[in-house]
Amino acid sequence: MRYDFLDPYGARLHGDQTLCRQWCWIVGPHNHGIMNQTGTILLLAIAAFSVTGLVVSLYGKSESVTVAVPSLRDLPHPLPTSRTLHQPVGMAGCLAAACHGGPAERTLARQFDARTWQSSGTCWAAADPHTAAYSLLTDQPLRPVRVTARHIMERYAPGKPATQELRCLACHTNPALARSELLHDTRAAVLRNEGVGCEACHGNASGWINSHTTWNGDRSRVYAETGITPLFDLGERAMTCAGCHVGAPADPERGWPVRDMNHDMIAAGHPRLNFDFAEYLRRLPPHWLEKDRTTNTARPLNPAKVWYVGRYAQAEAACRLLADRAQRAGTDPHTPWPEFSEYNCSSCHHNLRVAKPDDPSADWRRSEDYLAGRPLSAPLWQILWPVGSAPGLAKPSRTDTLLSPVVSLMEDSRRGPPAHAVPPVVLQIAQTLRDKRIALVAAPDADVQQEVQRFLSYEGKLLPEWDTAQQLFYGLAAFDRVQGHYPEQLLKTYQSAVTAFRNNDWNEVDKAVEAIRKGK
Repeated sequence: MRYDFLDPYGARLHGDQTLCRQWCWIVGPHNHGIMNQTGTILLLAIAAFSVTGLVVSLYGKSESVTVAVPSLRDLPHPLPTSRTLHQPVGMAGCLAAACHGGPAERTLARQFDARTWQSSGTCWAAADPHTAAYSLLTDQPLRPVRVTARHIMERYAPGKPATQELRCLACHTNPALARSELLHDTRAAVLRNEGVGCEACHGNASGWINSHTTWNGDRSRVYAETGITPLFDLGERAMTCAGCHVGAPADPERGWPVRDMNHDMIAAGHPRLNFDFAEYLRRLPPHWLEKDRTTNTARPLNPAKVWYVGRYAQAEAACRLLADRAQRAGTDPHTPWPEFSEYNCSSCHHNLRVAKPDDPSADWRRSEDYLAGRPLSAPLWQILWPVGSAPGLAKPSRTDTLLSPVVSLMEDSRRGPPAHAVPPVVLQIAQTLRDKRIALVAAPDADVQQEVQRFLSYEGKLLPEWDTAQQLFYGLAAFDRVQGHYPEQLLKTYQSAVTAFRNNDWNEVDKAVEAIRKGK
């Protein structure tokens, strides 16, 4: 069986089912959303070869949608109380036909209007990849996986199922349900089975489920008072996604545990987290109408701005997680120090072959651009371009970014800095990144787009490693999507880049990315 892969430009690429199943776990959340025979079929799967995320989408025509909603009526008791401000209640009420469970034919076809909210729950249940999140921890995952949860847990915590591991539950369901006192609670088990449901992103609903239908005007204040997450704010939306797709410290007020998928879990078989907010948002089947909730007006998103805000949100989330890891080191047996996943994978996982005279990519590790003043054998910290620098890209320079103090600290020696030295520096940088993120969200789209463009003036130097290539690639794709249409030759060039990535042909990658930058 063959699928059509949709790239970030919308070009169709072809691949087989085996490739999809082997690589869909690398890049992030993907799902097969399948409805009944009379309903719409939206198949969302991702195939990626190391750097490139490709979307599999099959659309069919629909007359109606039927969604099964689990009943909570017969459960014996509410969730145990906690010190959290608001409690999870589950999504059964959200999916009622009179609320967000209406017919979703238009929404699934990406036709949005003032009535889209009526079908948002149906659309989510039918097509959103997050519905399968909890099932991936069980022996019956709702989509094909290359490495099962059982396989991972045999190496990470032998004898313990993933459905009883708080580290797993924190991101594969509503984080508020990943509390030790809820592990064997019947009602909590039903709610966890919803996957990453409404409340995982919108916030625990006990404070707003009864009143949110009456809100009018500027919702900023009432959102803060009731505990609903202001996802209409692009920066807050990016940080909400990053909470699981990057990681986050514990949040006692919300009842959320630490979310930290570290190198121990990667070594056990968990896929590495490769997050790009703009690309993930592009793939997600929208169940909402984009609008500014403070003015109640429709507001289309600028893809370049989405990408740039997302990069700052990811950098902020990474810094907050780094500081938290350093603070937990020594007291938490699941928090080793130094934490290897903080560093660029290619610092250790790379080819040891002897350089050939005709291979310009073989000597990049000895180049001044790569070493950049780091002590010999000191690993390269993670690449968060363009907030920080990246090997092979001239802008920004290594010493001229908001992340420069963090980079200098983390790359100071072969063994990394002592844990106690990290939080004071990193948390201050995280606050600066937050301020920049907020400013970008408020700035005019044209100004942000102009700032993005100066980083995308890639100068044709050889791209030395995966993360640099990936982040430049998604940036170029987001910037091109601003134009709204793509010449046929550009799509062919993109396809050649995908082929080059798969073949590890870095010379061809370099040529293709440079051609994409020039719009050829």
